[in-house]
Amino acid sequence: MQVSLSDSISPPSTDQHLLVAFRFGADPNTASHPAVVDIALEPLGSGEIYECWWVAEPVRYRRNGNTRIAECSDYAVLVQEIDEGPGDDLTSLTQDAYRETFESLRSTNHSRMAKVWNYLGAINAGDGDDERYRKFSVGRASAFSEYALPDDAAPAGTGIGTRLQRGLTIVTLASRHPLLLAENPRQISAFQYPRQYGPSSPKFARGAAVLTGKHALHLLSGTASIVGHESLHPFDVEAQLEETLRNIAALGDSLSVLDGDSVHRVYMRESGDTDAIATELQERLAVRRDQIVFLRGDICRRELLIEIDGVRLQ
Repeated sequence: MQVSLSDSISPPSTDQHLLVAFRFGADPNTASHPAVVDIALEPLGSGEIYECWWVAEPVRYRRNGNTRIAECSDYAVLVQEIDEGPGDDLTSLTQDAYRETFESLRSTNHSRMAKVWNYLGAINAGDGDDERYRKFSVGRASAFSEYALPDDAAPAGTGIGTRLQRGLTIVTLASRHPLLLAENPRQISAFQYPRQYGPSSPKFARGAAVLTGKHALHLLSGTASIVGHESLHPFDVEAQLEETLRNIAALGDSLSVLDGDSVHRVYMRESGDTDAIATELQERLAVRRDQIVFLRGDICRRELLIEIDGVRLQ
């Protein structure tokens, strides 16, 4: 496997096949490849960009109901792209989408959800329990309960708000191989958050590693400036970046997540000094600038301005 950032989906060599490509751009998607997922997030400081996942084996593309599936011998990627009308109930849409994801997993050779990326329009709209992220969390938790997925088996996860007012895109990476889940000693597990964060706690692990025997694929969940269960340094992007990097380092004690061989997504609520942040990441994580994509996206808590997730092959 190879994960890289590029301005196209041209394969790095003739023996590489595209498992999934996350497309980020200000304009609508024009790519017709079945592995491309158009994520409604605008790159900061660059034009259209793709995060491409290549494998050196054939990939089968198909549909199961509303789910797009790409599958090879080691992995499956399942994509749900949910249209949402103004009168639709987000909780029900989310629960139905996860139900279909679980059912579609049964049609593959890969039963373990390793990482789920959730991209949600207007994630912070609504007050209290009417906030859209909380409604999404209730729907996800209901589906997990329905399919008897215990909290401590929840996959790594990311949840970010897009530029859209409605709609939900869920991208699931699954595998047949052993999965190592990790929690952060500086943070309470998300599924143990107290009631103040909504009727249902978020269902995700802080990180995961898929162990294929040929490589280890390390997956970092969306990581922000949260210690225990509380947000630190509200509305201070520099202090939040420092706290986020401390969390990444703490998770790295039990799971190798980010370093010079990683690809990073940095989500920012506001357009900030990406050059300064890139320099900080290069110094702290020994990464190159071309391994980082900055994306204009809303974090699940309104006071948080920055979140980082990433992937590393070992």
